[in-house]
Amino acid sequence: MKKECLAAGGIVIIIAIIAIALLLITPQTTGQFPIQKETMTMNVGYNPLAHHAPLFLAIENGYFKEAGIEVNLTKFESPTQMIDAIMQGKIDVTGPGAASGIPAIANYKNPGKIKFYMLSGGTEQYPPARLIVQKDSNITSISELKGKSLGILGSSIQWRTIARKILARNNLEADKDVTLVELAAGVQVTALASKQIDALLALDPMGTVALQTGTGKVLESNPVEKAIDGNSWIGAGVLNLSFEKANPTTAKKYVEIIERATKEIRENPAEAEIVLPKYTPITAEMAPSIVMPQYALCSELDANTTRDLQKYFDIFTKYGIVEGRMNAEAIFYCN
Repeated sequence: MKKECLAAGGIVIIIAIIAIALLLITPQTTGQFPIQKETMTMNVGYNPLAHHAPLFLAIENGYFKEAGIEVNLTKFESPTQMIDAIMQGKIDVTGPGAASGIPAIANYKNPGKIKFYMLSGGTEQYPPARLIVQKDSNITSISELKGKSLGILGSSIQWRTIARKILARNNLEADKDVTLVELAAGVQVTALASKQIDALLALDPMGTVALQTGTGKVLESNPVEKAIDGNSWIGAGVLNLSFEKANPTTAKKYVEIIERATKEIRENPAEAEIVLPKYTPITAEMAPSIVMPQYALCSELDANTTRDLQKYFDIFTKYGIVEGRMNAEAIFYCN
């Protein structure tokens, strides 16, 4: 009997040892899923526009390396292609200058995939886009564009819709009175110079390139702000929520780094002028003439900002791009 008890006790001890060993070699779990270590690599998209200056500055100053984040950078000529990429999870985040109307529309139609971590845009004093005509043009007002062609950023429902609103404000109808010509950013100034188009709705740096090279002159300096009747929050930093949920610390660090670079650009715009020639089609000599975008961090959002963003979003409802109302207040990721 004593031998049997000793044998049973030995079996219990062996089972306990095996159980402890299994605990040591089995990954910790929460529920039924293993706890995954956060990635410190981020796939980041951008367009060659001045709006993304904080991203460029953060890369050049080594802020991501300091935080242990490896950035895989992808340039998109088309704003729509970049938003398609983030909606599909091919990139994790955009720089702060993605065309804000496009992800807002995508989020309205397929919610829960993205959020804005900040805004970029302009005011009447600091407009992000200008209407430019050929240097020798005799066009002196937007109403005189009737029968003419207007170049806009290609493959973008955002810029087609904004152009419609600008023209309608001047009693013109897009594609009836004025032909809209979609162009990649890199060929816009060339198209104006070669008279393929009569006018150009140009974001910087393309607007500055047209002016500094003597290709064009300003027809209206702040057409977007006048059309919206407020500040033009036409750009945004966009974050993929699946990436954020899996990597909350990394996502938070990324946003903090972009905010840091944004504040530095506000204090010293010359820092942005140094890095823009590397990432956009502008020379170092032209860089000081850039109209730097205005930025709104999540911590700075107020009633005026969300009001102006809502007025902008409502344009897409007015023109039937979406059937309902896109809620400006619900689209932000503020951590």
